[in-house]
Amino acid sequence: MIKINCVGDICPMPVIKAKNELEKINSGGITVIVDNEIAAENLEKLAKEKGCEYEAAKDSDGNYYVILHKDKDSEDKLRPPPLSLPSGLSSVVVISSDKMGDGDEKLGQTLIKGFIYALSESNEVPDAIVFYNSGAHITAGSQESLEDLKKLEQKGVLILTCGACIDFYGYKKPHVGGITNMYEIVEKFLAAGRIIRP
Repeated sequence: MIKINCVGDICPMPVIKAKNELEKINSGGITVIVDNEIAAENLEKLAKEKGCEYEAAKDSDGNYYVILHKDKDSEDKLRPPPLSLPSGLSSVVVISSDKMGDGDEKLGQTLIKGFIYALSESNEVPDAIVFYNSGAHITAGSQESLEDLKKLEQKGVLILTCGACIDFYGYKKPHVGGITNMYEIVEKFLAAGRIIRP
């Protein structure tokens, strides 16, 4: 079995390394060693995207041993991950900060809160909202916009937060939506017909 040591690698390197190895084999397993839960979850998403079996175990040092097993019929078992954007989407909102615009910090935080509220009340909503950098504070830290984001999710909006950002700021997971990685973010941005940055 192929072993890939990704301890110390930042997002999206474990996913990309695993993806590259999976593409080299017709069947068999690979073991990816990562040092955080978010990386393990991102590898689980990759397994679902590729139709692979997934196992994970944590050792006494806090490292995760993730096994992805591919067989010849894996391509026939492909199913979209639960937090994957539909193809041909029309719009993605990108929130890279916990405030809107430059200038006064408190005003910026008020503005971004107002923007999310207005979006939740709109009849036309984006296909997805991607949060990264200090935008992760909105989904995983402060709960001020939580109800508005839940309302957007109920309207079918995909809420995704960068896993590396969640980890950097010391959060475990977002209060709403799911975790994504830079590889997936790039794919979704390239597939978007329209990207909106407030």
